[in-house]
Amino acid sequence: MPEEKEDKGFKVIDRRGVEATPEPPSPPPKPPPVGNPGSAATEGSPPSPPPVETPGSAASEGKPPEKTGVPRFLDLVQSLQMGAMVGLGLLQGPDGKRPPVDLPSAKDAIDLLGILQEKTKGNLTKEEEEVLGEGLYHLRMGYMAMINAPPAGREKGGNQR
Repeated sequence: MPEEKEDKGFKVIDRRGVEATPEPPSPPPKPPPVGNPGSAATEGSPPSPPPVETPGSAASEGKPPEKTGVPRFLDLVQSLQMGAMVGLGLLQGPDGKRPPVDLPSAKDAIDLLGILQEKTKGNLTKEEEEVLGEGLYHLRMGYMAMINAPPAGREKGGNQR
């Protein structure tokens, strides 16, 4: 009786050293273009409409339009700033309680922001430079205040928050 293989539901393929990328699915067939037979609209894809510029929009002010869903430099900076603020115990959790102070993690985040500031000097927009500089200044001051604060429980006067 011949041996029969059972299908286990998965297959292991060793592709080490082989750069294989999955082929994207083929696009659905396009409907025939509308317009003159010799116009550019019939050759290739139809032209995209020009961007609408409204007063106050980024395009009308000479700024590049914001990309949605794409991380920006300021997202990285703000993420590190939030991490430092959590480490310093400056933010409340969703339950209304403050997390315990973690000065080593706050110092790490502040040091990373300092490295970013040093390595990106001269390559940032004015907004990026201001957000990074101001945030770093306030975080450093908050860190120094935490380092120089008297330990909890030894405060004079008995008024503890």
